[in-house]
Amino acid sequence: MVRLLAVVLACTLAPSFAAAAPAAAARPAVKSAAKPAPPLDWRSRLAVAVRELQKSDPALLDRLEKLQPARAVDGELSFAAEALHDRRAATVLLRRLLAGKDPAEVRGAIVDALPATGGDWQEGAAAMVGLDASPLVRKKLIEVMRYAEPPHSIHGLRLGFKDEDPDVNVAAARAAGFHKQGAELFTELYSATFDTDWDLRAAAVQALGMLKVPRSREILIKALGDEEREVRLQALLALEQLDPDGLLELPELDKLAKDRKSHRIARKAQLLLQKRRAQRRAGKAGGAARVTAATTPAAADPSAGAPPPAAP
Repeated sequence: MVRLLAVVLACTLAPSFAAAAPAAAARPAVKSAAKPAPPLDWRSRLAVAVRELQKSDPALLDRLEKLQPARAVDGELSFAAEALHDRRAATVLLRRLLAGKDPAEVRGAIVDALPATGGDWQEGAAAMVGLDASPLVRKKLIEVMRYAEPPHSIHGLRLGFKDEDPDVNVAAARAAGFHKQGAELFTELYSATFDTDWDLRAAAVQALGMLKVPRSREILIKALGDEEREVRLQALLALEQLDPDGLLELPELDKLAKDRKSHRIARKAQLLLQKRRAQRRAGKAGGAARVTAATTPAAADPSAGAPPPAAP
């Protein structure tokens, strides 16, 4: 009896399981979303590129590893441009720079050559500002940040402002003035205007004028009273770029026009004062003409003073 009941139940439930099986098979399997792999940093990309070059063109790798710069007319070392018009050259040059085995002067020439390759050099060069042992090379790295794109260029310049060498700091300030995103370095430039190194103060003031950041106006006005004449001169020129009309109304011009330590400052301030006086005379003349026109009857009423109409 028990066996008969089991057979009946099996026959009854079999169709239900058979119908459910296709439905279960039709449902797609739920896969866990794979996290995208983080992008490789410049060191990892460099290692991959070197391995690929070893496989694809070992002769090129060997030639670039041994390539040496030549002495130019101005005394600087530089690489022949035709040898570097290959994106893969950036890989080898960066590798040599990171290894640090070349003399500092040769590494400086390597830095100068990086933009000509058109390869992947910008992130690595920016990072090397904080890694290379030579101030000469670090200064070169700062200078080529003009040709790099943000965020790498901004990162490299920030490292330059933090550098222990004054020449690297000054190079960073000057490069910031030429950079299209240099306004992002306003905080660093503002701090540099208080530095004890007058060369850095002058470079920072000059950069603020070139960038034409409106909030730097008060900083530049304060710099007009700097104890160093070069800073005063750069502040005057910077304000002329940033706010030429407002500069003419500054009372500081009268004092600068009598600057005995700098003929250039005095002469520049005197020319600005002449321009201010000319504008004021022109303004007074224009105001007097308007007053005269307003008080003349003929001007106030075109029919005033006209003869009466003839009788018909």
